[in-house]
Amino acid sequence: MTIIKPFLLFLLSVSMLILGSGCATLPTVSNVIDEAPTQGSPQILSSKGLLSPNKSKALMERLKQSVPPTDMVQRFSAVIESASGSPLTSGNKVTLLIDGPDTYAAMFKAIENARDHINLETFIIEDDDMGRRFSDLLLKKQAEGVQVNLIYDSRGSIGTPAPFFQRLRDAGIQVLEFNPINPVETRGSWSVAHPDHRKILIVDGKVVFTGGINISEVYSSSSSGRSRRSGGKQDKKAPIPWRDTDVQIEGPGCL
Repeated sequence: MTIIKPFLLFLLSVSMLILGSGCATLPTVSNVIDEAPTQGSPQILSSKGLLSPNKSKALMERLKQSVPPTDMVQRFSAVIESASGSPLTSGNKVTLLIDGPDTYAAMFKAIENARDHINLETFIIEDDDMGRRFSDLLLKKQAEGVQVNLIYDSRGSIGTPAPFFQRLRDAGIQVLEFNPINPVETRGSWSVAHPDHRKILIVDGKVVFTGGINISEVYSSSSSGRSRRSGGKQDKKAPIPWRDTDVQIEGPGCL
């Protein structure tokens, strides 16, 4: 989990700062461990592109001097840290959240405990029961003095009416529509080919959620089709559940 966490943190930092880009990619390392002359020079691909031969060579020299060649984990960690520019940290806790019910329960608990700020970025937020539960809770925290910031994708949330978001804005929540479908409303270049598929919740810089779960009623049941609101029984009226996963990250890596 110590290795997985920095990857997720790296994606979080890139997505929150570079909204106009596509999904961030993890550094890809080719031929770092096996440095036999017949294999050619090591190739290191960072989130910003292929490192120059000089930078790649310098990185490999630092690895040779600071990390034993047999310590694969340390060598891999050093490459990731150098290529991403994000330091690796320890002492973090990563919890796997299977399906919407567990994810939403953990999210609601974290939001309820928020004391300073809540940053939410999502591809879909719908004006249904689940969307209204989120919006009501966010409005409650904003009224308590917790600054709430929301980014939603214009295409993913195309079915959500404007009054849903206006209600949040009127209460002081900072709401940003990513890549508006109406090109007149955009401030820069416009394209429907680059939606914001990120789903990220950051609470007080202490708890982070990320994964594939949007804010929609279709995630309110587990993938087995059993809804918590129905006492674990099959709910025939509930929409077909969508199978997805999130992770909850706690610790210094969230700062």
